[in-house]
Amino acid sequence: MASSIASSINTKVTTNDVNGLSLIAAHSHITGLGLDDNLQPQENAQGMVGQLKARKAAGIVLKMVQAGKIAGRAVLVAGPPSTGKTAIAMGLSQSLGSEVPFTAIAASEVFSLELSKTEALTQAFRKSIGIRIKEETEIIEGEVVEIQIDRSITGGHKQGKLTIKTTDMETIYELGNKMIEGLTKEKVLAGDVISIDKASGRITKLGKSFTRARDYDAMGPETKFVQCPEGELQKRKEVVHTVSLHEIDVINSRQQGFLALFSGDTGEIRSEVRDQINTKVAEWKEEGKAEIVPGVLFIDEVHMLDIECFSFINRALEDDFSPIVMMATNRGISKTRGTNYKSPHGLPIDLLDRSIIIHTSNYTGDEIRTILSIRANEEEVELTGDALALLTKIGQETSLRYASNLISVAQQISLKKRASQVELQDIKRAYMLFLDSDRSVQYLEKHSSQYIDDFGNVVIGKGDNEHESEEKVDKKDDGSETKPSGNDADKMETD
Repeated sequence: MASSIASSINTKVTTNDVNGLSLIAAHSHITGLGLDDNLQPQENAQGMVGQLKARKAAGIVLKMVQAGKIAGRAVLVAGPPSTGKTAIAMGLSQSLGSEVPFTAIAASEVFSLELSKTEALTQAFRKSIGIRIKEETEIIEGEVVEIQIDRSITGGHKQGKLTIKTTDMETIYELGNKMIEGLTKEKVLAGDVISIDKASGRITKLGKSFTRARDYDAMGPETKFVQCPEGELQKRKEVVHTVSLHEIDVINSRQQGFLALFSGDTGEIRSEVRDQINTKVAEWKEEGKAEIVPGVLFIDEVHMLDIECFSFINRALEDDFSPIVMMATNRGISKTRGTNYKSPHGLPIDLLDRSIIIHTSNYTGDEIRTILSIRANEEEVELTGDALALLTKIGQETSLRYASNLISVAQQISLKKRASQVELQDIKRAYMLFLDSDRSVQYLEKHSSQYIDDFGNVVIGKGDNEHESEEKVDKKDDGSETKPSGNDADKMETD
């Protein structure tokens, strides 16, 4: 009976392969600034299109950062919305590589309830300064010939011998409990080439020796073969660690400790701690043990900072440990936050005087077409020629961001029809379903009485007939009268 029940039950296990999962962001297609070896911008390279002057200027900033000798500079990227300011910063970040610190924040992040404004800015500044620390360690590097491990009957104490060799010599080492556990954890076998740090006892498996390649019949794709080391078994090796000043601050802060690096809850760090660290880093630099790597701090929407933050940045730029500060804004002549006066780009004049300014301009039609084509490829959407042409026209008349957003929306509409390509009608349908900012403003102005105004006034529950009678005659400021033509929805469709 039990066997018949068991035979009738089928267990089906389904596994989802997530290896191909990739998240697509607004700038995920950008892999660099798109410059050649002579810092000349290419029209379409590494995901960057147009903005040739701005990209060339950013390339010079890139060389300044890579040289590592110039810091404490302020660079302002100013231009209208949807002109690629953040894209240039992302391209700069990709071009710098992993060795140079790059920190990107939005100006509104500074106004946190947990940290003061100056503390938040200080942490951002110190995250953008790297310290390349050099230290020499003694290592044992060679090919394992034999491992003998003797266990006691009670199972408490372990001891053994490790025979290791290079091409020139062979030595037997006595093993204790710690080394035996390390060898077992790394699954070290005879024929493996290993490296042992004498100071910490850390064991690193470098691969399998070429001389023992025939001993392994079945090997996975992850199996790595290396040459047997030459010369002495014991060597002195220079190890380089790159950490940011902020990480050193957190580790040396007694209140938080190094665990705050993982939780992100660093809290306020006392200025005394930072002063001691600065003194120590300066000593390491003099002794040749450490090298300072100035990075880049990118502050997006910098006009959102207030006058207190701007004055702090003025002072921080003059500090010995200061990165290159890159800022972006889309404001023209506007009020500086925290003051009663207006200034260019919403920044105070004294900070503008310290800054070199890069201007971005609106994209041309051909550039918009190329960018939308790149975005469609990134989102794996296939557009017909007519659909791309209409999307380009929409991007010219509205904004590049709005046109980019319509790509994924139109794809969902085409998938509903089981179509393989996004066609002209799909773009039109998406355009009608989702308003751009201009059409939204027109709708608000037309139906302003139905929305709550600054004084809390709103008309609720008005009938359609009464609403239509009010709209039959629309008086202009000059006293003339105009009659609306057609239904609201019809008018929006013709738009």
